[in-house]
Amino acid sequence: MKKSHIFSLFSAFLVCIFFNPYVKTPVIEAGPNRRTPIVIAVEKASPAVANISTERLISQRHVDPFFGSRSELFDQFFNDFFGQSQKQMVERPLGSGVIIDEDGYIVTNEHVVSRASKIKVRLSDGKDFEATMISSDPTSDLAVLKINSPTPLPYVKMGTSRDLMIGETVIALGNPFGLENSITTGVVSAKNRTMTFSSQYGDIKYDGLIQTDALINPGNSGGPLINIDGELIGINAAIVNQAQGIGFAIPVDKVRQTLVKLFNFREINRIWFGAQVEEQTDVSKGIMVSSVEPESPAYKAQIKTGDYITKIDFKEIRDILDFEKYILKKNAGDKLSIIVNRSGREFKIDVTLEKAPLQSVEKLALEKLGLYVQDLTPQLAKQLNLWWVKSGVLISGVQKNSPAAEVGIKEGHVLVYVGQYRINDIEEMGALLKIMQKGDTWEVGIVWSDKFGEHQGYARIKIR
Repeated sequence: MKKSHIFSLFSAFLVCIFFNPYVKTPVIEAGPNRRTPIVIAVEKASPAVANISTERLISQRHVDPFFGSRSELFDQFFNDFFGQSQKQMVERPLGSGVIIDEDGYIVTNEHVVSRASKIKVRLSDGKDFEATMISSDPTSDLAVLKINSPTPLPYVKMGTSRDLMIGETVIALGNPFGLENSITTGVVSAKNRTMTFSSQYGDIKYDGLIQTDALINPGNSGGPLINIDGELIGINAAIVNQAQGIGFAIPVDKVRQTLVKLFNFREINRIWFGAQVEEQTDVSKGIMVSSVEPESPAYKAQIKTGDYITKIDFKEIRDILDFEKYILKKNAGDKLSIIVNRSGREFKIDVTLEKAPLQSVEKLALEKLGLYVQDLTPQLAKQLNLWWVKSGVLISGVQKNSPAAEVGIKEGHVLVYVGQYRINDIEEMGALLKIMQKGDTWEVGIVWSDKFGEHQGYARIKIR
């Protein structure tokens, strides 16, 4: 038989084998040796990794060289009154985040969502959400977002960074360069690193960073760094562009401390509970009441110093973060059913939340910023040739050598934004002044008018 005939018969035989529907192709299953601890950890954490995209409105308008940068929020504010005659474009920078509880709270880097006009989130299962900003802290480079889902969402359990070991395996998850659901592995190279990175706010100094050789590329920023057990041990923060294989993450214990501030229900929603609480080493005991404000809702309900709060509305409370997150969802007038342990005896106490009282806004503005402030009335706006500004806080004076004076804020300027919040009056400003801590840096937005026309400014003030 000729070789060509033999080859033809062999080819036909192969076709029959591989394309015959009656011949079953063996299914190769992954052996147990392939499901390594890394694979298992990734399976636990990856459903809770968020791919974040943002939209920013940018337009060219008044430029004041004194202020280092302009806010897109103010450009939109100006457009409301003067139209959109200038060309605009939309940027869509990408980053990552991690869901930290089933209610849909997401932690990411502040610079990922800074000044975004719209924030979109996509999960590993392909579901898309529009996220809202809860609060952010540029100094810590952390932000909290919220997405709403009709069903509980997957989340990553928080571990601890206190017991990290040099050389232990870590995994960085995120969306580097916009490539969704990517992971890199490495080890903890060092702990407690102090680094300074350049950002749109200038140089930002980070203390206590985790250093790892797991690759952290653009787009990984804000994503989780997990240990071999699939627990969150850090938030990927930055890379050193000049070096190979060096990445950094904000340790989870520091993240947790910042989140307590970012979830502060009294400052965000002006909800008054009226008791200070402390965490316990044994989380099964709940949180301990360390003090109670006179005439507060907690005081009226007869909660006492030394009580342990273990549950609120049947939800277990293990730490301050649980406490803050739960009450953040409530409103003034809502009633809480609280399980308290007092001297070994457990019983239920009902507490009705109230609107938080404000301190003197004028006093706080002077003490912390060096500003004399008052509400902007229509009459004052007309006198200042600011007829197009419908609301805001008027700067009626600036203290010499104050934080406000140092960044060039002057009498006659009007505050319209503080942080990411639109400020309509001094009452709204007061809620933010109360959460400003000494040494914090806050962004403020100002508008004013002079002989050259209408202007907008954007500055960063260090709180004293």
